[in-house]
Amino acid sequence: MKAAALATLALVAAADGAQAQQQLPTVPELLTAEVKAAQACEGSGDPAIIREQCRLRDRLSGRLAQAGYCYGRKGQAEGKMEWHACQPDSIYEDDIEAVTR
Repeated sequence: MKAAALATLALVAAADGAQAQQQLPTVPELLTAEVKAAQACEGSGDPAIIREQCRLRDRLSGRLAQAGYCYGRKGQAEGKMEWHACQPDSIYEDDIEAVTR
């Protein structure tokens, strides 16, 4: 009986460890990573690294959009745009529209 209980406890602990490994990044972590990737994307140097960082920035932007974040507000100058929780005046990332253009 004790052996079965210990085996069950071990399985639960292993499942908890697997879930911890698959934990998704937080919005602040995504924001930090997006800023770094965007800076590297705009930099100079190895074109292959720049392309990789631009692709990473685009993926991170998509993840932020899925998390309910928008980049910029309607009528806002490009230099003033930043990531924020989406509001009615936000510019929404519309992947479907981008594909059909």
